[in-house]
Amino acid sequence: MRILPAFTEIDSADAERFEQISLREQIGQLDDSLREPLAQYLEGSQMLMSAGNIIDPLGVEKGPVVPFGFSTDGEWAWPTYWAYFVREYGVSTPDDFMAHVKSRGFVPTELTDEQAQQAADGIQKALYG
Repeated sequence: MRILPAFTEIDSADAERFEQISLREQIGQLDDSLREPLAQYLEGSQMLMSAGNIIDPLGVEKGPVVPFGFSTDGEWAWPTYWAYFVREYGVSTPDDFMAHVKSRGFVPTELTDEQAQQAADGIQKALYG
């Protein structure tokens, strides 16, 4: 299972277990025409775990509006906040993930219970070894 990076600007006890990139450096890097289809793909994929909402580090005045947890399409997993930042700020994903999503026509795959469990196990392994 491949995992999208965590953002350095978001505090998480487990963030150091993942590749990290700067959210601020990714702002506006995504073509505007891809914002909504990519955000819908990220949101529409299988949610593995949810821990509520956190504060947007780029807009603290908005309050806790950023979803926090993990989602997957069976091949990739990501912190759920990716959809929010893609839509709100035009944050770009790594090229290989974008190619993967485009190859799926921006349509999330519905996972079987077994596939979802395998993905959840992969995230747990990444988090806790």
